[in-house]
Amino acid sequence: MAKPQLHPSPARTASRLRPRLALSAIVLAGCGVGVLALAGGSDPEPARPAPRATLHSALTSVLGGAETGAAKADPRQLADQTAELLAQCERPLLSNSLDAAVKGCAAFLDHPTLAARAHAATSSAYMLMDPSEVRKSAAHAEAATKLGNAAGKYLWAYHGLNGESGVQMEADHARRNLEEALAAGMPKASKLLAVIEESNACLDASQFRLLDQPAFCLLRPQLDRWLKTSGMAPRPSRQAWTDEYNPGAVLPDASSFEVSYDRDPSSGMYYPAAMGYRFAAREGRSATELLARLGRSLSDKYGPPSRGTLPPAPGSGTAWQMAEGLQIELLRDAAGELRVRYQHPKRVQAALAHAEALQTQRDEKRAELTRRAL
Repeated sequence: MAKPQLHPSPARTASRLRPRLALSAIVLAGCGVGVLALAGGSDPEPARPAPRATLHSALTSVLGGAETGAAKADPRQLADQTAELLAQCERPLLSNSLDAAVKGCAAFLDHPTLAARAHAATSSAYMLMDPSEVRKSAAHAEAATKLGNAAGKYLWAYHGLNGESGVQMEADHARRNLEEALAAGMPKASKLLAVIEESNACLDASQFRLLDQPAFCLLRPQLDRWLKTSGMAPRPSRQAWTDEYNPGAVLPDASSFEVSYDRDPSSGMYYPAAMGYRFAAREGRSATELLARLGRSLSDKYGPPSRGTLPPAPGSGTAWQMAEGLQIELLRDAAGELRVRYQHPKRVQAALAHAEALQTQRDEKRAELTRRAL
């Protein structure tokens, strides 16, 4: 179904909102949210105010379709209440007035027929706010899903696959929600369905295994669940796009296990780019024995190294080139710390590029806010 073209009202308002809308478009394009008509990337078209009926039908299409509820309301009363929902909840969302949208939607969260749309709009608003609000977005997406809302199902599946909100969801559960959302008129759902299919195809084809799993084929929440199941305890991460674990139950010599992800800006999904064990610096015989044991174990499992020697000299590394373009490294820094690192080089480069682009966007936003304030 083609995305309806929504026109903000006066040209002056559209011009004033452009910087914020452009930022929202980036966020929405990144998380794949098709609830708002802002992800197209171009500035809103100025001039023509949209007729009320056209905007109402567009919002109904993307935020929920037909109203649901146990009891039938009086048609005229429901029409008035729907107009209030549009004015207080959905219009502010479309104009990127996120706090106003959340406040306006709150009045309809328990409405017998409009609650689904209110929860979907609230979930979308929280999605666009500070990352700390992502759990609220997930909670409202779940509520909208339980009420049969197509946008809610899409957002709930997104949270289950993305991993930022801590939602635990099996891929089959996410697929069902996405298929229902797609059938109900959410074309963006096809992108996440393709993500699931790509992951499944990788699982079937991959030859590389870490802890008996094709780790680079898993999405972030799937890999997180598997590492915890294997005995690794999560720790607070010190870096964005990185998860850290205590691997003591898996490899007692290691001090930490870290996974760095690439966030695909087109889908919002996190793909493992690099992962590995860190070993605190040791001295004397203990350090020599650990280095020899790691080198021997890697050679026994993956064959002779393709680059470097064993043991690696201080400040250098030894590498094994694997099928599927993966690389394994045994690294030894000048201070004596050791690392066994598994990486997907293409994703590592993509992660660096995506992080740089995101930082550029933040810098531009900060500069714009500074210009407005001075």
